[in-house]
Amino acid sequence: MIAKGKRFVLVTADVEVVLNRLQGELESPRQDFLELARALDAEILSFSDVSRGSWFTRLLQKWAGNAVALAWLGFVRGGTFYFVTAENTALPLAMLLKFRSGTTLVFIGHRLTTPIKSWMVKISRPFNEISAILCYSRQQVQFAGRLGFPAEKVHHVAFQVDEKFFSPLDKFEPGKGVVSVGRELRDYPTLFQAIEETEIPVTVVASSPWSKREDQTRQRAIPRNVALRKGLSSAELRELYREAAVVAVPLMNVDWPAGVTSLFEAQACGRPVVVSASEGILDSLDAGAALTVPCGDPKALREAVMHLIDNPDEAASIAVTGLKSVLRARTLDQFVTRITDICRIAEAKGDK
Repeated sequence: MIAKGKRFVLVTADVEVVLNRLQGELESPRQDFLELARALDAEILSFSDVSRGSWFTRLLQKWAGNAVALAWLGFVRGGTFYFVTAENTALPLAMLLKFRSGTTLVFIGHRLTTPIKSWMVKISRPFNEISAILCYSRQQVQFAGRLGFPAEKVHHVAFQVDEKFFSPLDKFEPGKGVVSVGRELRDYPTLFQAIEETEIPVTVVASSPWSKREDQTRQRAIPRNVALRKGLSSAELRELYREAAVVAVPLMNVDWPAGVTSLFEAQACGRPVVVSASEGILDSLDAGAALTVPCGDPKALREAVMHLIDNPDEAASIAVTGLKSVLRARTLDQFVTRITDICRIAEAKGDK
């Protein structure tokens, strides 16, 4: 059990919006922030709470943004333990915790390599205030070390999917068409180039409850065989995955695992995946669990998609391997257990 105290999970999103959307659905996946809050015996604070904060919190929100305002809100609540879901809130909170002793701060470092975040670390040197950093890619782990964080405080963890919700059909079927889901650093122009001269039906769902990136399907010529969809329920999205012949994850080349959510959802649904070999996603791929193609290469993407459609036995083998890789180490329960264990150790060290 985690020791009790004044404990917070700071979620860098509008939790109320997410939960209100899911409340209207008959079926929906479990949310990682809720499972973590239960396991850590902690109260959730998110962007939803910032607008209800003090006048100063709201002023910070206006002038410095939601992330800084959420850090301030967490700080003034007087917590002894914080788990933060992103570094854009965790780093300002670490600066504030220089004025308070006896706290534990653990956070997910999605992308520490941006200039502003690197600058914040170099200026504030929050090495004592931060108890542990969790990174989804080894590039981010290595960069955290170059910033000066001790190796024992930086952990490589696998992302997660709720495999109880995203699950396969009883028997593998070849499926129909191509499905591509998500917004974060997707390269839909390359996907459109890859399939525009084919007869393959393609469904694109360029939406995300988390990403603030520009929708790469907007103000572009959409090939006649592409259908854009939005506003799908979780169950509708799951059925879209299950019915696909191939799930394509076209990515820009970045050093963090953009695209990992749709990758794992598709694999958990037992579907064959073609994914761009972005540097940040490679740690999330086991051998044989997907076909990879170079980023920005429409010819290679088209050939990989066509190969899986034309070779259903190979597609089935890749789908099975992908599903096994998810169940082996990337389920939501495994994710929560891993993070809870890291938090327990970090908190115990802080108590000494």
